[in-house]
Amino acid sequence: MSRYRILFVDDEENVLTGMRRMLRGQRNEWDMHFVLDAQAALAVLATEVFDVIVSDMRMPGMDGAALLTEVRRLYPGMLRIILSGYSEQESVMRTVGPAHQFLAKPCSSQTVAEVISRGLELRRVLESESLRRLVAGLKSLPSPSDTYYALVSYLNNPMASVSGVAEIIAHDVAMTVELLKVTNSAYFSLPSRVTTPLQAVRVLGLEIVAALVLKVGVFRGFSGEAVTARLMEDINRDSMFVGRLARHFGKMEQFESRALEEAFCAGMLSSVGLLVLLDRMQGRFYRLKDALGKGQDLLQAELEVFGATHLQLGAYLLGLWGFNKAVVEAVALCGQPGLLPAERMHVAGAVHLARSLAGPSPAYGAGEGGRLKLDEAFFHSLGKTERLKRWSAEAVALR
Repeated sequence: MSRYRILFVDDEENVLTGMRRMLRGQRNEWDMHFVLDAQAALAVLATEVFDVIVSDMRMPGMDGAALLTEVRRLYPGMLRIILSGYSEQESVMRTVGPAHQFLAKPCSSQTVAEVISRGLELRRVLESESLRRLVAGLKSLPSPSDTYYALVSYLNNPMASVSGVAEIIAHDVAMTVELLKVTNSAYFSLPSRVTTPLQAVRVLGLEIVAALVLKVGVFRGFSGEAVTARLMEDINRDSMFVGRLARHFGKMEQFESRALEEAFCAGMLSSVGLLVLLDRMQGRFYRLKDALGKGQDLLQAELEVFGATHLQLGAYLLGLWGFNKAVVEAVALCGQPGLLPAERMHVAGAVHLARSLAGPSPAYGAGEGGRLKLDEAFFHSLGKTERLKRWSAEAVALR
């Protein structure tokens, strides 16, 4: 099996020397190449194939943000990581689009290795190389235009508040994903990960959120057909319900507070892959609905029509953007929670239960074909079969 290829870029030779020495233990797994500037990096990339690029931010000439922007354009499937010893707001803002993850210097070799390894391990979640390129090349996700412009208008209001901004963002999956990606980056050095828009806006502050929206353009209004925009709004409402339901089931199963927040976050973001598909493969939904109408299983139909399920696409994107393992795992295994060994209910199980009992996703219409099949064998293995009726009643009551 060929080794993964990693390209490191930094204008300080002693930094590269230290990185080479500290990562010596990875030589059996990775083929590592080190260059001193962006132009040298682009020259190497023009003749050789790499899986990951790790670049310093501040370099003479073309800096790290500009380099990764070019790499995204030319080689969209590469995992792009930015390293910076500078904490200026403007520098960080410029990396939001082109970089998948931001690491702050000084950064240990172990941290760098772990981030690279997690990114490479995600390939097991999404096997299709063309789909990995599609997801990795995304700069942003689409939000319904009405929601986007409502947020822009509100941020321009001198009376705008943290809670008001968070309320608008919390009802949009794409905005929530983007905001949590930025907030949980190493730039802010938070002691624990935030999982809700309200936490994120409190950490960032209105000034930074306004800059992200109004100057950097981190959020994007959907510019396609009105019927698709309305569908996205329906998906957002459904996603909020799935998140609330997953957290409710977590409470019933006595999850600890951290797991409760992860259940809500993963439940809400479990539909993020649908936004990618609607944005990039909308024309194939007709084939999918036809397959569902003939009684085909939802996830199997997605595999045949798109090359992957929306859960695989979503988990891959969340993993690339640095979301924690529990959230990524819960989204990836939302359709098959039994693949994760457990003696008691876990986050992935709560999200699976919520998605199944919430009913068919609006993306596939009202028919039962669009409902995620409940993994009864998983709940039987946990001795929870007798609770299914109560869970179903709770889902109806929370509507």
